[in-house]
Amino acid sequence: MNWKTCKILNDKFKLDEKYNVFLNTEKNIEVTDGLEKGYIYAAMFFYDEIDKEMRKLEKIIGQELDMILLESPEMDVGIMLIELSRRVKSAIGDDSLEGLIKEVLARSRKHIALSLEPKEAEKLDFIKESILTETIHNLYKTMLEKPEKDEDGYKKLALTQSYADKLTERQKRLITPALKMVGFLNGIKVDSFEIKDFNASFKLYAVATPFAAKEEAIKKNLKKMIAEHT
Repeated sequence: MNWKTCKILNDKFKLDEKYNVFLNTEKNIEVTDGLEKGYIYAAMFFYDEIDKEMRKLEKIIGQELDMILLESPEMDVGIMLIELSRRVKSAIGDDSLEGLIKEVLARSRKHIALSLEPKEAEKLDFIKESILTETIHNLYKTMLEKPEKDEDGYKKLALTQSYADKLTERQKRLITPALKMVGFLNGIKVDSFEIKDFNASFKLYAVATPFAAKEEAIKKNLKKMIAEHT
């Protein structure tokens, strides 16, 4: 699973009030296969996480832009872009956000200088992919690997209120399939997973065969569904 897969599935599928999965068209095409639904759920969970992190970066860029507009409201867009890039780099310590800076600035200004170059778009995708990789890694390490087994072979995990507060409403409903997908991506089957009052219990088993083959089959089936009905 990668960033682009998460975006495609988030855009192409939708959830009803009961969290059944449908193709995002006027046709009533429902996804009924368990693994395919779980894959879409996980993609939506990760999409929300990436979106949250990108919004944090956009907020910093927006704050720096507000300061520039307060100081020099009539500044030329080309010069504004250079000054904004300088300030954002100073604030974040990262010079790979040129594409995102252009996107934020383009929401209020129109200028040829704000067109994304291919390398800038690639860097943006790389940032989003890095957020996804880090999210999967952290969930595996902190939620699946770290908890100790009890005498019955179950692992126990207490989710903090602060962690729950950071989740979107959709993520709160999708955390179980997301963690199961994290397990699969790390060669582990998460079984008997339950969450009640912020307390989770589950068992872990090594998968008999790598998940990669199943993932390719899932993606192939979902691509076929999208192609046939959109």
